[in-house]
Amino acid sequence: MNALVLTGSPKGRKSASFTLASKLAEGLRENGVSVSGEPVHAGLRTDEGTRRLLEAVDGSDLVVLVFPLYVDSLPAPLTRLLEIVAERRTRIASPGAPRLAAVVQCGFPESHQCDTAVGICRLFAERAGMRWAGALAMGMGGSIGGDIGRLPGGGKNILDALKMTAESLAKGGAIPEEATTLFARPLMPRWLYTMIGNLGWRMQMRKNKTRRPLTYRPYSQG
Repeated sequence: MNALVLTGSPKGRKSASFTLASKLAEGLRENGVSVSGEPVHAGLRTDEGTRRLLEAVDGSDLVVLVFPLYVDSLPAPLTRLLEIVAERRTRIASPGAPRLAAVVQCGFPESHQCDTAVGICRLFAERAGMRWAGALAMGMGGSIGGDIGRLPGGGKNILDALKMTAESLAKGGAIPEEATTLFARPLMPRWLYTMIGNLGWRMQMRKNKTRRPLTYRPYSQG
């Protein structure tokens, strides 16, 4: 089985999406799957890179989209790639029906904030003649950084969910419901995540010498 893991974050290797994609790819390889990985934003910058991405999709039995939530949707480069793939698969004879799965994380505390993005991926699979294999979605994604093991509890829920997902996808199945539930569990209490997030914003404000308060709303004043 050939699998293609597409990372949709413009941050590249420094992103939480890259960390999740790498761990999932590792699990797929351990289950005998041949895995290739591509950063979407870099590939679309040139005609050659775009061609390589399209050929990689054509030659894959499984395609996994791993990305952060951007305004309730997918990052623009990933959206553009899906548009190109859909147009290509309707214009020429489809080279098979690969399975499509998604892994999405967001900075909101709640995983359900990712529901619209997951729905977009599922609809794309349907319209592009692919077989939908499910999705993993989580909130508090900003906590991941580059090492899942540093999360509270060692990131056990995330690692277990990715392991179950890799095993099921490698056997030709879909993402198990148990994995989806584990992946969506909060990494920490909501109040703690919010406190840490607000502290991070204040540190960025101080670094950039911003004097306005976080609640400043200049365009709402008459």
